Amino acid sequence: MLPLYRAVDARMRQVPDSAARTVGGLTRFIATAFQSEDERARAAFVWVARNIRYDVDNRYVLDSRPEHATTVQETMDQRRGVCQHYAELYSALANQAGVLTYVVPGYTSLRDPLGHAWCASRIAGQWWLMDPTWAAGHLANETFIPEFNDAYFRVAPAVFIATHMPFDPLWQLLPAPRTPQQFQLGTQPPAPDEPFAFADSVAAYARQSPEQQLRNIARRVEQNGVKNDLTFNFLLHNRQALSNQFVSTFNAAVDASNAGIRDFNAFIVFFNHRFLPHRSDEELQQLLVPVAAHLAKARRLLATAHPATPDQQVALAEYLTSLQRLETRLHDSQAFTERYRHTTKIMRLMLFSNSAATGSLTQSND
Repeated sequence: MLPLYRAVDARMRQVPDSAARTVGGLTRFIATAFQSEDERARAAFVWVARNIRYDVDNRYVLDSRPEHATTVQETMDQRRGVCQHYAELYSALANQAGVLTYVVPGYTSLRDPLGHAWCASRIAGQWWLMDPTWAAGHLANETFIPEFNDAYFRVAPAVFIATHMPFDPLWQLLPAPRTPQQFQLGTQPPAPDEPFAFADSVAAYARQSPEQQLRNIARRVEQNGVKNDLTFNFLLHNRQALSNQFVSTFNAAVDASNAGIRDFNAFIVFFNHRFLPHRSDEELQQLLVPVAAHLAKARRLLATAHPATPDQQVALAEYLTSLQRLETRLHDSQAFTERYRHTTKIMRLMLFSNSAATGSLTQSND
């Protein structure tokens, strides 16, 4: 135990069971007991490392990537997990306690076939690396031996890189990131003419959308070199995540468009009844407002949907064409409604005999 954290560690041994059932409950205990980011990070870290047992039997089970909140709560409930569970739980506790933290996927110097996960935390403006899994204990004859190890709390990036290689070089948090080959050989890169401004890059990462983050991660990983199966599989997962991101955004756009189509079809029924039963001009003016809002939402979403496969490119192009046709019909309907409102009441019924207008209003079958 580091003398600096003796009081923190002792206090975290006194966490009542009622406070350690959920992330929210444990975070409230930590936030009440400790004031500084350093103490709160230590409190979250030492609790995870001491209370979660390494799940030896399931260390080779493929991660199906459940929802983050589900993963964290299951770890709290079961009090066991593998590296991803340790990292996700520490990250959740630290972030809720006010310590900015990211989970970092990568691999280690042990040259085993498994990937690994750890965390990066910003404490008092400075970035540190943490490995709650390795801090929890070690394996002996395929048995987990719990034994808290201070060496993996708040480690300087220049030290951490000797044993931990993130897939994304951003999370080396170094002015001169190492390549996979340099990591395996234990060599350092030459001093760059322009040091990598990792703090600025992390700040930019935080401002990016999930899709932008995925694309920039892939770019950085590929530029740094893909030299092993773990990195290759990480990129495959990254591409799948990009594809899933497109599907999610595309489906949201389709839902918005379909909502517009439903409202538009209701307008067409009203049109076919020659705007009967009677509504005021003010009500008529508002009839197509929801349709326009739904279609505008669909177009905004599609503008952010970047296809990851050729099939997705085709689907996006086809749907944009369909949306354009619907927007044209909406424009025609808005024009007709305005013309109707500005026509004397005795002449309004004659407008419905215009077959061109009728045709433009009855083709909302997309």
